[in-house]
Amino acid sequence: EMMRHIFLFIGIFVSIYSYAIIPDRKYVRLPQEVGLIYKEMDVTTKDGYRIETWFYPAQDVPAENTGQSEMLPYKTIDDSRRPTLIICNGDAGNMSYQQISLAYLYAANGINVVTFDWRGFGESSEFEMNPDYLCYTEMLTDFDAVIKAVSKEKVVDRKKIYVMGWSTGAYLAMIAAHNNRQVKGCILSGTPSSFEDAIPHLVKVHPKGKTEKNLLVPDDFPRGQMPALVAPKFRKDILLVVGSEDNRTPQWMSEKIYNALPAGINKKLSVYEGAGHGGTEFPFFVDWGRWAEETVGIMLEESVI
Repeated sequence: EMMRHIFLFIGIFVSIYSYAIIPDRKYVRLPQEVGLIYKEMDVTTKDGYRIETWFYPAQDVPAENTGQSEMLPYKTIDDSRRPTLIICNGDAGNMSYQQISLAYLYAANGINVVTFDWRGFGESSEFEMNPDYLCYTEMLTDFDAVIKAVSKEKVVDRKKIYVMGWSTGAYLAMIAAHNNRQVKGCILSGTPSSFEDAIPHLVKVHPKGKTEKNLLVPDDFPRGQMPALVAPKFRKDILLVVGSEDNRTPQWMSEKIYNALPAGINKKLSVYEGAGHGGTEFPFFVDWGRWAEETVGIMLEESVI
């Protein structure tokens, strides 16, 4: 039943192959349009930027035709503290794309879900971004502010906060997990191993001939905390997902990260045959059932509904 509902709107995905920052300010849909309950959280970064953040409590699968234009009344199933997943964005789109489909999945499995937009994206504060940059160090500041706010929510189990990201969001999520004691683990898809690996590869595969001058990293970014480099010191749960046909962050990058992880942690590398990096080739889109089982499983350590 839930799978049927998911596929009613699973098709709204970011399909931009950006290779760099492309902020998207316009929301293509809102959670209430598919019957989801959520609230807007008040999140401000330490440097004063407002981060648009949506908190979806664990909830029953919405009945058919319950979508509407106004926000649904906020309510929780009960007062229990539950596992909570914070989903960040990549380098394009905003949280009105696949994040709503993902929120639908996890909230129906008893997990609170939080989505947010980087500064300069969606309805977060204005922030000028140069499209030649792969990321901004300020994104980590945004992530930290969201994690801090989420850890204070009454229905959040502070010992079971997870973060999720893909592509640019994948390495930002792993860095955030490493640096925040509140985070128990991360779920990553299409993860660059390091800038030293990724930038020469992107130059090689870019369809319009971008050079390293168009693939910049801020001087103050913690390059030494990129996934393959921080992996030996990483002590959190981790699920690494990669498509066998991912030409942007190929399978060997995820293998390099996985092989550098220490023994004794809860870790898994999952290769999706035939899946690519993003858009309709995103592993979630290619094999929804497997994605649901593996990602819910790492958070609940049980099978999905």
